[in-house]
Amino acid sequence: MKKLENKSADVEILQQLLSVDNDQNIVLFDEEGNTVELEQIAVVTKDDALYAILRHLEDEEDEVLVYKVDTTDEEVLTQVQDEKLALEIIELYNSEQK
Repeated sequence: MKKLENKSADVEILQQLLSVDNDQNIVLFDEEGNTVELEQIAVVTKDDALYAILRHLEDEEDEVLVYKVDTTDEEVLTQVQDEKLALEIIELYNSEQK
């Protein structure tokens, strides 16, 4: 899964990601229009870019994925394909938790 989009006018994903009071899962749509439900682990800023660490609820593994948040035209989350960058984002989150 490479890109996820917010097609709902009811909920702005950026607001949901940044809300400290948010305890609901994030519902987005993949490139084929299928609904994808995600659990938010964290939001991290690196080099003036915003990244979301998310876990797919339908995934049986406990794998987390890193998405870059892009709100230029529409609210889109693009999965970080660069494994080194993804690990840096996760390590940054882990270091902030200490």
